Amino acid sequence: MPVTDTALRRLHEILLQVADIRGQIERGPKQIKAAQGQLQIARDALAQCKEAIKQKRMEGDRKQLLQREREAKLYEWQGKLNAANNNREYQAVKDQIAADTQANSVLSDEILEILESIDALQAKSVELEAKLKVVESDTAKTESRIQERLVVLKQELARVEGELKAEEAKIPADFEDTYRRLVDSRAEEAFAPLDDKSCGGCNTGLTLKLIDQLRMGTPALCSSCGCLIYRPG
Repeated sequence: MPVTDTALRRLHEILLQVADIRGQIERGPKQIKAAQGQLQIARDALAQCKEAIKQKRMEGDRKQLLQREREAKLYEWQGKLNAANNNREYQAVKDQIAADTQANSVLSDEILEILESIDALQAKSVELEAKLKVVESDTAKTESRIQERLVVLKQELARVEGELKAEEAKIPADFEDTYRRLVDSRAEEAFAPLDDKSCGGCNTGLTLKLIDQLRMGTPALCSSCGCLIYRPG
C-alpha cells in the first residue's frame, strides 16, 4: 500500500509541532539564565557601589588623620616660632608654618570632595538597592512563569509525540526504512510540500517525471535537497 500525501502531510505537521515544542522547552532554561544574568548584574552594581563607598571612607579617614597630624605639627611649629632665637630661625619656622597651613588647606578641600563623593555614592546605592528589589521580583516571576510553562510544554510534547507514534504505526512496511532514515537524520526538515512545480524546501524546479510520480501517489525525493516531497492539501 503506497503512502499517501495526506499521511505525509500529517507526519510533517506533527514533526513540526514536535520541533516547535522542543525548541520552546530548550529556550526555557536559557530565558531563566538570562534573567538570572540580569539579576547578577544588578547585584554586582550594588556591591561595587558599596565597595566604592567603603574605599572612599577609608581614603577620607586617612586624609583626616593626616590633617590632624599636620594640625598637631602646626601647634609644634607655633611653639618653635615663639622660641626662635634669631630672625633667620624665625623666618624659617614661619615659612614652614605657611607651607603646612597651605597643605592642610588643600587637604581640607580633598576631604570635602571625598565627603561629597560619598554622599553621591550613597544616593546611588539607594537607587541600586531599589532597582535590585525590582529585578529580584521580576526574576522570580520570570522563573515561576517559565517553570509553569515548561510543565505544560512537556505535557504537550508527550501528547504530540504520542500522536506521532500513532501516525508512524500506519506507515507501510515498504516505506518505513526510507522514512526512518530521513527522519532520524533530518527530523522535520526531511519533508517539503510541493510548491507549484518546485520543491517547497529548496525551491528547486522538479522534473515532469517526478511530478507525475507524485500525482500517482508515489513518494519522491527532491534531487537537490533530498527532502521527501508531498502534495499540499
